[in-house]
Amino acid sequence: MSHCLWKSLLPIAVLSMLTACSSNYALVKKSDVSAAEQCLLEQQNQRETIARQQQQLSEALSLLRQTVELQQQGDTALRNFMEAARLGPEDKPAPECKPAPRPRASSSNAVLDKKVVGGAERVLLTDLGAILQARVDTGEAVSQLDARNIEFFERNGEEWVRFDVIDPDTGKPVEVERPRLRGSRAAPEEGARRPVVELRITMGSLTQMAELALSDRQSNEFPLVIGRNVLRDLMLVDVARKNITEPQKPEPSGKAVDATE
Repeated sequence: MSHCLWKSLLPIAVLSMLTACSSNYALVKKSDVSAAEQCLLEQQNQRETIARQQQQLSEALSLLRQTVELQQQGDTALRNFMEAARLGPEDKPAPECKPAPRPRASSSNAVLDKKVVGGAERVLLTDLGAILQARVDTGEAVSQLDARNIEFFERNGEEWVRFDVIDPDTGKPVEVERPRLRGSRAAPEEGARRPVVELRITMGSLTQMAELALSDRQSNEFPLVIGRNVLRDLMLVDVARKNITEPQKPEPSGKAVDATE
């Protein structure tokens, strides 16, 4: 029994013993009863406060455990992803996700997992037989190709583009003619929209039809820039490395591969 309750009930107990033999009724002061009731109310309030604090502490501990579990799961997923990116798909499968339909490799033995490429790679212009050193830039939406002597002409009612690509091995221009797909937004200093054409390129074992914006890049270090339209769903970029893959010329086939399949 608490000190408060004992102190309030003691006068009542003494008075009851003194009057028990002379009367059937015990006289109790109203102030003593009020004090006892107040003490009991305080004890009840204290118990309710302690119960609320225990409930809040339990909820906080539960939330902390959930936070730790989520963090551990996130750390594990991140480690798995980084390990897959470091080893490459030849050693370990890429993260479990199904990419959207994208251009497929022309070789029947090509693996459609994501490839790891560096910040700079050698890329084969498959139909021209020329290998260009390319900068891999995830900040560019559309890939770019150094083209010289760009001319527009009409063929069968469609607009075409004639241009030269400099073969780095021979230093000689290779003339190319392709339908003009559309115009790409040019840099402010260029003034006009750059024509976009489609060429077959090979990076490592992957060959695909790629849209390339044509412009004179002879003042740039890289004659070719590989942007997101080529990388998307097929490749991961490790900017700290260079020339991870070497383009493999695809086996000749009688039927061209449809890049949209």
